[in-house]
Amino acid sequence: MNLKYRNSLLISFILLWNAGSFSGQFSITNSFKTSESTGLRIGDNAYLTASTGADPNGDGWLRLTEAQANQKGYMYVLQGFPTTLGVVADFEYKAWRDTSDGNYNGADGFCVFLFDASVTDNDFKLGGYGGSLGYATYSNPAGTKGLSGGYLGIGLDAYGNYSAATENRNGGSSKAIPNAFVVRGPTSSFYNNSNIYLTRKELGDRSGTLEAIRKRNEIDYNTITASRPSDHVFYRRVQISISKLASDYLINIKWRKENQSDFTDVLTYTLDAALYPMPNNLKLGFSASTGSGFNYQEIRNIILTTPGNIRVDSTSDSSFVCNEKKNSVTFKIEVTNDTNAALNNINFNGRIIDENNTLLDLSTFKITSLSVNSGFTNSNLPTSNFLTNEINGVVGLPAKSSGIITLNGEYYKKKIKSNNHFKMVSNVASSQIGDTDLTNNTFSTKIDVKRCSLITNPSLPSCSF
Repeated sequence: MNLKYRNSLLISFILLWNAGSFSGQFSITNSFKTSESTGLRIGDNAYLTASTGADPNGDGWLRLTEAQANQKGYMYVLQGFPTTLGVVADFEYKAWRDTSDGNYNGADGFCVFLFDASVTDNDFKLGGYGGSLGYATYSNPAGTKGLSGGYLGIGLDAYGNYSAATENRNGGSSKAIPNAFVVRGPTSSFYNNSNIYLTRKELGDRSGTLEAIRKRNEIDYNTITASRPSDHVFYRRVQISISKLASDYLINIKWRKENQSDFTDVLTYTLDAALYPMPNNLKLGFSASTGSGFNYQEIRNIILTTPGNIRVDSTSDSSFVCNEKKNSVTFKIEVTNDTNAALNNINFNGRIIDENNTLLDLSTFKITSLSVNSGFTNSNLPTSNFLTNEINGVVGLPAKSSGIITLNGEYYKKKIKSNNHFKMVSNVASSQIGDTDLTNNTFSTKIDVKRCSLITNPSLPSCSF
């Protein structure tokens, strides 16, 4: 059974309250891996795959659309967050299909949207679907307005119409621009100024026809596959940062693809704060649509937090085989220095603990190796001869960069009762900066211990561990 756990916590929202107002410190995480939907508003064709049996509970996705024509779906997190320090939105996604959509080569795409948190749930309405991806104005039906309280709509546009000044979208290209990140601005009460086109970044090889560009594996995966492509075949992790830059806002978009250990800058854009003042509090959501062309469009592992400090997160992609006495487990821990200064003294602590927060002994789990990638400028973390399941040391990072710690270990089956769990808890801190947000300095990655017989997927083993 393939277990891919980052943080199984459904919603974790931490705020420091100061004199009756938000101080700006927050962390919100959601894995979308379970069937639990508390704290989410999910609408139209969207659903959590773990709630239907499409994926095992604990290994699910938020599916915005099926790979079928004329689908639409959305989700947003009910909890708003303050924007005084800016925001970082980090998530993984898959866009793929198991059947041909003719010559369309995948459509339409999906949108990451930020909207004013003062908009009530009763007043919330999406913008147009089709090429407007649930955010922008649209021509069908005529006069469709943009997203209620919309502030930014960042489109991951597979088919290419989100860029285009067609179908009553305001500004943009005269033709479709497939495989592009596209940014549109706030919703306005003046229809012709609403969700104005701001900028885009065209991805990959741009030679050949529109059809040839659409076929390339950039925004979506364009090989028909019977099951969701694995991470080593097609993986996309996107990180969107909005930070204060003098009197304006700096938007930066990065992503990481399969077989890459580092993020690649995709797009940087300065947003004029005088033209587009940011609301005091925002909410985040996703929307997607299909037309005659289609994809499964799925989201997982969102993290919302603040920029301008140090932070940590982690993932695990480990295969447990039921008839083995022990199982290999790998954790990927990413440490980020989001400040403008190089830091050579970031303290790192990592612990493998049970659900009672007790350090696992070596008869249950044993760390076998640790390595760091080239993103770090220095590290004194141990790499072998581990006497306990706790790691301590110091790492260094250049300004605005991240590094990955890879920790390998062995879990001895049946040492933890079925339906319990163990987890990797990582902590970072540094005396070199005044860290403005301590809520993102700790991250927990949980591995559930289940009986395989409890999983309804007949392709999985029927034994237990």
